[in-house]
Amino acid sequence: MEFNQWISDVNEKYGLDDNDWEDVKNTTVLTFRMDDSGKVSSTYNGLRVYRHYDSEKIILPGETWICSLILNQTYTYFARGLQRIDSSFMFELKKDQKDAIAAGIWEKHKNTIEPLLEEKYKDILSKNIAQAVTDTRKEYETVVKELHEAVHILEQKDAENKNIITSLHEKLNASETEKKSNSNNGLIPNNGLTPNSGLIPNMPFYAPPQIAVSVRRDGPDSISSELFNKSRYFVHLSADQRIIAVKPHDEGNVVCMNNTIVLAGLSLLSSYSGPQEMVSEYNHIFGGIQIYL
Repeated sequence: MEFNQWISDVNEKYGLDDNDWEDVKNTTVLTFRMDDSGKVSSTYNGLRVYRHYDSEKIILPGETWICSLILNQTYTYFARGLQRIDSSFMFELKKDQKDAIAAGIWEKHKNTIEPLLEEKYKDILSKNIAQAVTDTRKEYETVVKELHEAVHILEQKDAENKNIITSLHEKLNASETEKKSNSNNGLIPNNGLTPNSGLIPNMPFYAPPQIAVSVRRDGPDSISSELFNKSRYFVHLSADQRIIAVKPHDEGNVVCMNNTIVLAGLSLLSSYSGPQEMVSEYNHIFGGIQIYL
């Protein structure tokens, strides 16, 4: 319903006319201040508004009031104070009343408020974007650092595997040469498990075994066993390439992780057709495991 139609309906219902609405039409909200002439005043529609004589004692500088305005013949308004707007007044308002006031302020001062909001949220967005960029950069730097560390670890493992492969190839070549010059009564030449190292005593591979143990081949170049519970092992191949000797040692040439040893080149000695148990025995003489290929 339009406002004018509503007024017409109220006039008809209560026997009012347009003159009865003058005070309502001239009701507004004003903030009063001390002007240059030392008088308490405000402005309305570009005209000066002074306090009505019966409101001079209640309307003070710096206060905001709901006022009823009277326009005299000199086009000067005089305001009667109806309700002071302060914190207690705002606190007592209902939600729909606050919403109506906010909507009225927005509609009347939209052109002034919008630039202020744009500037405010522009600064907030700029700060949020800058923070997001900083956080993203930190995350990126952390990821890059972790990748570098992972690459370094992989390079170390690759170097160890290359050393193992080189060692196995050298031993294969040496065993081929030794086979031609050494029969040794059917036994593996007495070159020991760690030639010239002095760490493990020289002994033949076919030393009397003590007990069968479980060693499982899990991949082309990997073997695992619950007995592989140390971090490093010496691993050597017999001259006839049929026996692998594995013994724990702090300076071993092979790293053990999660009870698994990776022997680069194992697939060259024995083809892999799937996971399987390997014939293995614990040799008490040299304190290690003999695995038969």
